[in-house]
Amino acid sequence: MNLCGLAAEAAEFQEDKSGFRVIKREISGVGITDVRITPQAERRFGRAAGRYITLEGDPASEAMAGILRRAVEQVIPARGRIFAAGLGNPDITQDSFGALSVRGIAAGKGRRYSLAAIETDVAARTGITAAKLIRAAARELRADCIIAVDALACDDPRRIGRTIQISDTGLVPGSGMAADSEEICAQTAGVPVAAIGVPTVVRLSSITSRRADGKYMVTAADIDAVVRLWADAVSAALNSLRFHG
Repeated sequence: MNLCGLAAEAAEFQEDKSGFRVIKREISGVGITDVRITPQAERRFGRAAGRYITLEGDPASEAMAGILRRAVEQVIPARGRIFAAGLGNPDITQDSFGALSVRGIAAGKGRRYSLAAIETDVAARTGITAAKLIRAAARELRADCIIAVDALACDDPRRIGRTIQISDTGLVPGSGMAADSEEICAQTAGVPVAAIGVPTVVRLSSITSRRADGKYMVTAADIDAVVRLWADAVSAALNSLRFHG
């Protein structure tokens, strides 16, 4: 299983092009890579079949929040109750993206969607896994869709701070760090699960090309600012779902 979280990176290295489609374009300075993986190709990719939209650009740009909102709309139902879950350890900067994102969400009802949000924290502190907590809360809320927000790993360090991925496949918490976690997806949650992820770490071996360095993860010197900017962009995009359309 490829532990890197970005489908766009995996697509670049696939020699066999059958079973997936990649469309690239640019809007207002934001690069968009739309990857669709069929069930026949998911084992080769090491990722679930589905749609993965990668945006590349400045998270603080005026265009990003709007394009991000439109990307999220592509992978969730047309209306209903949305439950956003911020995963990760809020006390570790490179793992705090999920928590910071949901803290900025204004819960309530809108034209097409209502929003509710929670921070899951980590099982070592709460005694309950993120997957179990999310399932229980989603049932209580009678959610029509879950949006799981979490930090990812990437292969190219230049993607840290410039990239965000939106998918309709759910996610495995901590998979970028090879953690053994339960998958959060439509099959386990009982409702559609979208995922929003920002790469905040990269394997050292991707930089040094030394296989022995694969056990180390590194991040950017300004990761605190990177995480905050992307969290603000995600909060703005999800809040705008309540009032758009």
